Amino acid sequence: MEDTYAIRLAKTKLRDAYNKGDVNGVLSVFADGYSDMSAGLASFYGSEAQAVLKHRLKKLFARYKAQLAVTIISIRVHGSWAFDWGWHRLTLTPKNGGKPITTRTRYLEIWQKDAEERWRIAIFLDNVDVQPQMPPKEVLAEMSSRRASAPRRSVPGRRSKVGEVV
Repeated sequence: MEDTYAIRLAKTKLRDAYNKGDVNGVLSVFADGYSDMSAGLASFYGSEAQAVLKHRLKKLFARYKAQLAVTIISIRVHGSWAFDWGWHRLTLTPKNGGKPITTRTRYLEIWQKDAEERWRIAIFLDNVDVQPQMPPKEVLAEMSSRRASAPRRSVPGRRSKVGEVV
């Protein structure tokens, strides 16, 4: 199976496990000795990270119905390591009533193939997302001036509208 496809399937499994409140399903996507650097929380590594994640998930799923939406920006595979980044939008609806709480985070996951050739998250890092914005005017002007002063390159074999090779 293609590696990026396998990682996408694992992300689907992660999403589905969150949406079902399935603690073991979520944990199955993480490597046994992973590193957890979640936004706003203490970092944990190795077997502690698994134990703390399990504890957090049990508490979370006891109080809330979770709805995770995943947007993958990119997956880059380099041998037995891969990098995946994008956004997670998590909506938590209190089980005892109340308004849903939605958070959106930017994430970076570093994946590693295990001994059985399964992709697992080895390092998880996220932070709270902010509203998109345009670069400052000065940056746009500088970028524009660099483009204007860059030498024009012709592409070999490219044809103009009248059929001439440029």
